[in-house]
Amino acid sequence: MRRKLYLVNEVGSTFYFDYTHNCVIEEMDGFGFEFDIDYEEFDSRFVETKRKIPQRTLDLTLDFFDGYHGFTRWREFITKSKEVRLFYETSVGKKYCYVNVVSSTKAQLESGVLKSKVKIDCLSLWLVNKSAHIEVTDAGGGKIYTYQYPYVYAVSFNGKVTVNNESSRNVPLVIRLIGNCYNPRVIIRQNGVDIQTLRLIVDERDEPTIVICSEPTNQYIKRLLDAEEQDYYDKQDFSCENFLFLPPGESEIFFDPGVREEATCEISFKEEYIAH
Repeated sequence: MRRKLYLVNEVGSTFYFDYTHNCVIEEMDGFGFEFDIDYEEFDSRFVETKRKIPQRTLDLTLDFFDGYHGFTRWREFITKSKEVRLFYETSVGKKYCYVNVVSSTKAQLESGVLKSKVKIDCLSLWLVNKSAHIEVTDAGGGKIYTYQYPYVYAVSFNGKVTVNNESSRNVPLVIRLIGNCYNPRVIIRQNGVDIQTLRLIVDERDEPTIVICSEPTNQYIKRLLDAEEQDYYDKQDFSCENFLFLPPGESEIFFDPGVREEATCEISFKEEYIAH
């Protein structure tokens, strides 16, 4: 398939870069990757001591075939958007990253085409959404369903599911516990060993939804019931990690609601890649 790039804002409005929408990318730069690496010298030999991924900047040249009208449509989309994601699709898959459009020049019309040089700051690595669903019921058996986008895993009765983080980094989980529970636990296991555990000290009988978000910039635990929202940060068992990060590779996620009733654990995460 041909490469596709487009922007999507927080309400789902999309700005396409293609001939159908009279705006194409003439040139682009910055879609590779680089590391900032520190070294220490030992007798004329150098050993890596630190590695980090610097913030990336993308440079595009856009051609608006409908001239000033196209540039106005572009300007309105950017100025009215609070959060923007850049999607990049190729034959190897689809990824996206959060971005800010920093600048966009406005040149004179040439043969009815207006050119604009655009600078975009990337606010994240390239991301792929995945999710897992664990439903504990009185019915035995279980199946696993896998799709390309999004990836969904499902299992019933035994309270566990196997997921795969194909990126090279630990990624934060967002966990939703739905239904009654008593001191519920969520455990990440690799090779049969418990490596991280979430445990809450609660006794729920009103079938609420408890959301645990491990995003480093927005960590929280909330209880949702009808239209009410309650902070549950203090309900943690502080002897456990609680804010869970999925390591690279294959892991088993175990859910124990602590009650013999139907309960559900929904898990979502974003795989992170330094390049497409």
